[in-house]
Amino acid sequence: MSVSPELALAAAAAIRDHALREQTFELLELKRQLAESRKVEITGTGGRPVYARGQFEDGAYRDEDDTTTSASPSSTSFYSEKSWWDVQLTKCEEVSDKNDITLHNLQHLEIRLGGIVFATTSKEEVEGHDVLLLDNSGNNNNSNDSSESCCRNVTIPISSGPEGCRNATLQINLIDMPEPPWKMLKSAVSYNQMENNRDEELIDVFDIMASSRQLPQRLPNQIVEVLNVSFDTACVRSMLLCLMER
Repeated sequence: MSVSPELALAAAAAIRDHALREQTFELLELKRQLAESRKVEITGTGGRPVYARGQFEDGAYRDEDDTTTSASPSSTSFYSEKSWWDVQLTKCEEVSDKNDITLHNLQHLEIRLGGIVFATTSKEEVEGHDVLLLDNSGNNNNSNDSSESCCRNVTIPISSGPEGCRNATLQINLIDMPEPPWKMLKSAVSYNQMENNRDEELIDVFDIMASSRQLPQRLPNQIVEVLNVSFDTACVRSMLLCLMER
């Protein structure tokens, strides 16, 4: 049985179209997987809700900690001799006022990289003695002008995984926190940073912020805004190598 040239050409075209469609679907799926692998998310326990997102590839190196704080970060070992990759975060549109981050759930956040939990803000993982603070309240010349929100930025250092193999920092803004509790936090950080106090029992600043018997009880409606997350680049490489070996 002979096949006409026209039918043969039509069959070949159909096969090519089918192969092209399959390749297109495969490329789209690979693109989706690649985007997922680069996604940075701040979530609640178990991955829900998603409070903020960013893209790892949109980050930038920060070779030295240039954060202006109430005390010099150079006296803390956590921030020294590390290369940081900073990723800016954007609040998820689906997050409503009803499930904003408050001080009550500050110690129940997960930092996810490519959908995998990189670190959490549990008390066991946060280095509460090395918390750093920054505010812009002193930059406003008109102290009676309340039209602008006051930034109360806090850098939370995290050492997660076996033997602290996953280091990260999470920067948050305690939106319009009243002056008295903010001054209390600054005093605690200043005490920890004083060289002559480094051999004394240091204050767990994160415990003051997140423990239910401390500020969350006094400020139950205090809103926390997540600004950015920084990854220790050596820890990210180690995590990727572990995943590749599985």
